[in-house]
Amino acid sequence: EGIRLVKEKFPNSFTTLGLSNISFGLAPYARKIINSVFLYHALKSGLDTVIVNAKEIVPYGEIDEKERKLTEDLIFNTHPNALSELITYFENLGSQSSTSIKKVDIDPSWPPGKRAYFRILNRLKNGIQNDVVSAIAEKIGKNELIKENDGILSLDAPQEITHDGAIRTLNEDLLPAMKEVGDKFGAGELILPFVLKSAECMKAAVDELEKYLLKKEGTSKGKLVLGTVYGDVHDIGKNLVKTIFQNNGYTVYDLGKQVPLQKFLEKIDEVNPDAIGLSALLVSTSKQMQFFVEHARKNKMTLPILCGGAAINTNYINRIAKMDGIYEPGVFYCNTMFEGLKTMDVLVSDEKPKLLATWKEKIENWKEKSIVQVDSANLPKSDIKPVNAPTPKSIGEPIRLKGDQIKMDEVWQMINKKSLFKLSWGLRGKAASESEEEHEDLLNQWKIRIIREKLFEPEIVYGYFRCHNKDGKLLVENPTGDDVEFDFPRSTKPEHLCLNDYFGKDDIVAFQSVTVGNRVVEMIDQWNKEDKYTDAYYLHGLAVEIAEALAEWINSKIKSELDLEQGGLRYSWGYPSCPDVSQHHLVWKLLQPEKSGMTLTESGQIIPEQSTAAIVIHHPKAKYFVL
Repeated sequence: EGIRLVKEKFPNSFTTLGLSNISFGLAPYARKIINSVFLYHALKSGLDTVIVNAKEIVPYGEIDEKERKLTEDLIFNTHPNALSELITYFENLGSQSSTSIKKVDIDPSWPPGKRAYFRILNRLKNGIQNDVVSAIAEKIGKNELIKENDGILSLDAPQEITHDGAIRTLNEDLLPAMKEVGDKFGAGELILPFVLKSAECMKAAVDELEKYLLKKEGTSKGKLVLGTVYGDVHDIGKNLVKTIFQNNGYTVYDLGKQVPLQKFLEKIDEVNPDAIGLSALLVSTSKQMQFFVEHARKNKMTLPILCGGAAINTNYINRIAKMDGIYEPGVFYCNTMFEGLKTMDVLVSDEKPKLLATWKEKIENWKEKSIVQVDSANLPKSDIKPVNAPTPKSIGEPIRLKGDQIKMDEVWQMINKKSLFKLSWGLRGKAASESEEEHEDLLNQWKIRIIREKLFEPEIVYGYFRCHNKDGKLLVENPTGDDVEFDFPRSTKPEHLCLNDYFGKDDIVAFQSVTVGNRVVEMIDQWNKEDKYTDAYYLHGLAVEIAEALAEWINSKIKSELDLEQGGLRYSWGYPSCPDVSQHHLVWKLLQPEKSGMTLTESGQIIPEQSTAAIVIHHPKAKYFVL
């Protein structure tokens, strides 16, 4: 409670704690449990740093439920006998106390294939290479071929002898382990970062196994050409698909992001894949999927197409699969990477004809709901009335911030943890409730690492400009070039709101753009290449949320500079109120964010990906709305 009160009274202060002091005088094991539970709750209350021996801390989720309750009864003083009951319990427990902590252990008496399976399932990477070697030797009945050098095992035999054992190890132990990982993820028993940890174990196992194969290609279940469609700079989803497919036995040809149609076609001709995978984050770029399907239909291609990404849904994929005649090789909507994997598994099996027949019947019977098209020019205007314009400190001149000019301690406080944990870091289902406290600690660890390794290089540019509500559009004066004109859509909902309505004939508008910097992108790419999938995933998610926190921070600064008690809402392109991402090109004419490290693709997406831009509206009645 003290930590919470300090944070409320002095929001810019930091707190620290000498953890061992809280349990002085108790038995060693009791102290370990009390310290661990207290630290968990202190962090949730806002504790910034702690003086502690990390080896003496037990993860909250691994503490025995009874011991946890006894400790929390004491910490929160839930009843008068809390202390005496805790002391009595731990005194009676005696030497058995060390067994109360849950541990995931390998039984050395297990067959090596079972040990490898267990390591993948439980994310225990160290030792998996030796288990793979032993499993191969056992399967070919040649344990005498195992050689040991400084604790590392190998097989002293030609690949002609080891090949069959390696294939059996892959098919009987490694791939089934990854399948169970996928099943647990689908059931909500595993969070995505744990899946990636298992994938890292699988990668280490396969790297060792391939030494004993006649041909690496022999391990492949099938081939997938994969890429993010042209104009789209987002690749986190595509990277996850690549990781999961590769570690489930597929050869993946990753073409990267912003891949034009011709590049897909060239790679298809080169490698003759079993399927093509298309990824898109935005509605505007998802149209590239339609172009690909149209080309495939027109040229009578025979390749199944897997589509995924935040911008699409079943209806969209059904529509592009059916228009101008059903594309019979199949266009499949894959909501998750494991749905894609499940579909791919069938496409390379004897069940493929049955799948395609079922899919075709579904598409034939599918009918899209009719949508009434409304001409926004004929919609009535809202009753919003303009207000007096504020007086900014400067007009028509971009203001650039970097380094110490950005108060990162305040930015870190603005992170939306719910969005970070659930959306960016993938906490969901049963596993989420069991690991949320671990992610609080993980966030603190990543914060320390990012600051120490200088992974973030934030830059901000913002500015105030004269503007005019003219002929239903927003005309913005540009002192350094041609004036720019924004055409915002009008909502079909009863209020018929449009962003332009919030401005008068002579007014002031603010624009802002922020970035986390290019070093983040470089590190994510490097870690993915080094098979550090989990680190890359965590860094990507945190960078996305820090970009949002930066946007919130500069938005607060703009509100302060304009003395706004109400209003000051920021609207980012790509969202319902202003969906046209290509309007970023207009903002760039005003703010020139390229001087702060932010560039645009042809379609208007910002590079680096962990960047945002927004228009800021001072009107006190401004609100978010859909079209």
